[in-house]
Amino acid sequence: MEIIGQRLLKKEWEVFYPQIDLSQAKKIPAMVKSGNSWLCQRCGELSAEKVPAGFFYCPACLALGRIDSRSFLYYFPVRKLSTRKVTLIWKGELSAAQGKIAECLLQDQLKAQTFLLWAVTGAGKTEILFPLLKNSLERGRKIALTSPRIDVCNEVFLRFCQAFPQEKISLYHGQKRQDAGDVFVVCTVHQLLRYHSYFDLVIIDEVDAFPYAKDPLLHRAAVRSLKTTGKRVYLSATPDEQLKKTVDCLYYLPARYHRRSLPVPKVLFSWHLEKYLHKGCLPRKVIAHLRLLLEKNNVLLFCPSVSLLQMIANSIQKSFPQVKLTTVFSKDQERLLKVEQMRAGKYHLLLTTTILERGVTFEKVSVIVLQASHQIYSKAALVQMAGRADRKGKYTNAEVIFITSELTAPIKAAINEIKENNQKALSLGLIDEV
Repeated sequence: MEIIGQRLLKKEWEVFYPQIDLSQAKKIPAMVKSGNSWLCQRCGELSAEKVPAGFFYCPACLALGRIDSRSFLYYFPVRKLSTRKVTLIWKGELSAAQGKIAECLLQDQLKAQTFLLWAVTGAGKTEILFPLLKNSLERGRKIALTSPRIDVCNEVFLRFCQAFPQEKISLYHGQKRQDAGDVFVVCTVHQLLRYHSYFDLVIIDEVDAFPYAKDPLLHRAAVRSLKTTGKRVYLSATPDEQLKKTVDCLYYLPARYHRRSLPVPKVLFSWHLEKYLHKGCLPRKVIAHLRLLLEKNNVLLFCPSVSLLQMIANSIQKSFPQVKLTTVFSKDQERLLKVEQMRAGKYHLLLTTTILERGVTFEKVSVIVLQASHQIYSKAALVQMAGRADRKGKYTNAEVIFITSELTAPIKAAINEIKENNQKALSLGLIDEV
């Protein structure tokens, strides 16, 4: 295993790679004086923050461990990779629309720097990347696929390992470090802070998701990790207008590969919903609708807060003692295991926060968004949550239900956007019916 791309503190090398000999490594100050401040050489932020002992540190990238004016970063010189043959094993086949975008994305690398693949949820964005990834690896290029969300990283890592079984692919995020080298890396965006002018291609999945969307530090991390000639590819089902305007090339795919229309959310009004939720239970009409959904599919139920999650789970379990259910949220220690168990069909009902709104695929699931009018739910979040239904497998009449006491602007906008994507897909002949 070759670890040549990362810039790490000595203590990080000792923890992550205890067998590595740092005698041949390059060494640079972790922070350098810049006027009245200190420049962090990991994240590029200026800091004037000082500890009582008198030295300075960088609060901006503290999530990766403290870096200060007394410490050093160590890294190994980058070696040019030779061309080689890369094996892509994938049993599927790109649709005509997917194939056209995949070909354009590959050809346009010669003339542009930034690219946006705007494709609806479940459109097969990962598979569209396969030709570009294969070509880049064969040409000796270094690749990072990154996302703000751990669950997205875990899912695409599994897909890449299946599609490129002979490649050494690393997975880095706050809950896991699976090392295989620095040529093909899947990681959360924060991990890119450990690379500088290294990658030839950085792909940012779910580019509009928190925390990347609103954090200039993470935007800079993606740029700093790239060589000056490097390329950036953005992936999203719900990109903002600014990104659409600023990229060099934009590709739009309004349909899923299986030619079925996107499930349009149905609104289930419950005028006294908040009163029931305050008591930790659901109205009878909601329970009745949940029963109907569970007769046909498993259910992914989104709650607006962690505090509500377990109360609603307990209430549902009393109404449905035979139903196997569980909850999952960002700090759940068994989060990864529960997602895999849901994917394996070991649960009938998974209650979750917005942590699973993106990048996670389950077969045979309907979706409920509880209290869809809650301020935590943006239009994009509602579209993404609705997009968990009917992503793959045989058609099972999966439904999406927005449960609310009022019809908010984000709810209306989300439903309209899904309908518009369906109409556009139908007009282009990409789906069979709406």
